Amino acid sequence: MKIFAGPPGTGKTYEAAREAVRVLVPGVAEADIPAEHSRLVNEGRIIWVTFHPSYSYEDFVEGFRPGRTESGAITYDIVPGPFLQACRLCKATISAADFKKGDTLAKARGSDKYEVTHVDAGGVILQSNDNRSTSVSDKKFYYVDFYTLKVLKEAGFTDKDLALGGGDPEKLKRRQELAEKVGLPTTLQINASPHAAVFRRIFSGTTSLVEQDIVLVIDEMNRADLSRVMGELITLIEFDKREGAPEERQVTLAYSRRRLSVPTRLSIIGTMNTADRSLASMDLALRRRFEFIAVAPNPNLAPTSYGGLNVQSFFRAMNQRLAYIGGGDNLIGHADYMESKLEDLRIREGFSSDDDGRLKSVAQTLQTKTIPFLVDLFRSDWNRVRAAVGPELFELVEPPDGIPEDLMNTEADALWQAATWWDPTGNWDGNEFLKALAKYRLATAPVGAV
Repeated sequence: MKIFAGPPGTGKTYEAAREAVRVLVPGVAEADIPAEHSRLVNEGRIIWVTFHPSYSYEDFVEGFRPGRTESGAITYDIVPGPFLQACRLCKATISAADFKKGDTLAKARGSDKYEVTHVDAGGVILQSNDNRSTSVSDKKFYYVDFYTLKVLKEAGFTDKDLALGGGDPEKLKRRQELAEKVGLPTTLQINASPHAAVFRRIFSGTTSLVEQDIVLVIDEMNRADLSRVMGELITLIEFDKREGAPEERQVTLAYSRRRLSVPTRLSIIGTMNTADRSLASMDLALRRRFEFIAVAPNPNLAPTSYGGLNVQSFFRAMNQRLAYIGGGDNLIGHADYMESKLEDLRIREGFSSDDDGRLKSVAQTLQTKTIPFLVDLFRSDWNRVRAAVGPELFELVEPPDGIPEDLMNTEADALWQAATWWDPTGNWDGNEFLKALAKYRLATAPVGAV
C-alpha cells in the first residue's frame, strides 16, 4: 500500500495510475501503461475514488440509498460503496472469455432471452426486450453482480430461489431466509429472473468465478476525515490483519451486519496534497500502514526556452524562494509550467503563436493559477506572495476618495495586486514582463543556482 505525497501539480495522480497498472500487470512496458490503465479501469479491476470533506462511511463502505421497484415504489436498500465493491471483486470475478457483449441468456420460461450489453470484472448488464401483444415494446436493463451469486451458491441456494414471486407463505419464508443469509432485500427475489439467468450460466459447469487482484486508488486522500470514512477498517487493511493472515481480523458492518475481512488481493494506492493542512493529523494514523513516496516538483520538465523566457530557470527560482518562505511542503508543482500545458492554455486563450503569445501564456498561468494559490496558502499575506513571485510584478492599490480615515484598512498587505501592465488579456507589456523576471532571477541567485 502506497501514498504518493507532494505539493499540488507534481503528478501524484499520474504516478498513482501508473503504479496501479504495475501492480496488476508486472513488467508492463512504459509505452503501454496508458492503454493498460484504460483497459483495467473499463474491466473494473482499477477503481478510482476521490475523497472530499463531506465524504463518509456510507459513501465509502456501505449505506442506505433510495431506489425504485418496477412498479415505481420507493425502496431504501443497503448499497455497497467502492471499498466493499473492491473487496467483493477480489473474491468473485470472471474470465474475459466467459461473457461477451451480445451473448444471450435464456429466461426461466418461454423463448424470451436476455442480451449481454456490458461486461466488467464485477458483473454484467443484461437487456430484456419485451415485445408481446399485450404490452408496449420496451427495453429494460439489469445489472447482475457476480459476488451476490457466489454468496447465494455458497449458502446453498439455487436459481429457483430467485423466482419466488407471489404471497405464498412458503415462498415468503424462503425469500426472508435468503435475504437474511446474503443481505439482499426481499423485493429482489420477486423479479430476479436476470440473476437466475446469470446464475445458471455461471454454475452450469462451463463458467467459473475466480479470485483476482484489484486496485483501489484513493485520490486526495487527506481531504476527508479518515476516522469518519473508514472507522475500524483502518485496522483491517494492514497486511497482517487481512483474510487468511496469522492475525486475521473481522468486523461486523454497520448496516448489513455482515462480517468482513479484507482480502489479501486488494491493493490500496492513495495521493496526498501536502499543501492541504486541514487534516494534517491524519498522517499519524496512515504512517504505519502505508509507504509514503514523495513526489516533488521537477523543474527539468519545464522548458528552457519558451516565449524568450527560460521557464525552467524561473520555475526553479520561484520554488527555491518558496522553500525558504513557506517550507518544503508549500511548493509549486511543475504541471502548469510544462510546455504542453502552456501551449494548451495559449491555444485556449487565443494568444498568438509567436514568442509574445507564449509569454502571455506564462503570465496567464502566474495570474490565474500560481498567485491565487499563494494568496490562499499564505492567507493573504501579500509580503510573502510578492517575495515568492517577484515584487516587480505587483503594485499598491490606491484607496478611493471619501473613505473616513477611521474605517481605512491600515494593513498595507491587503492593498497589493498584480500590476496591470502585465495583464495578458488587457494592458500587456511583454518586454517589461521579461525584464521583471530577469531582475527576479538575479535577486534569487544568492539563494541557489538558477
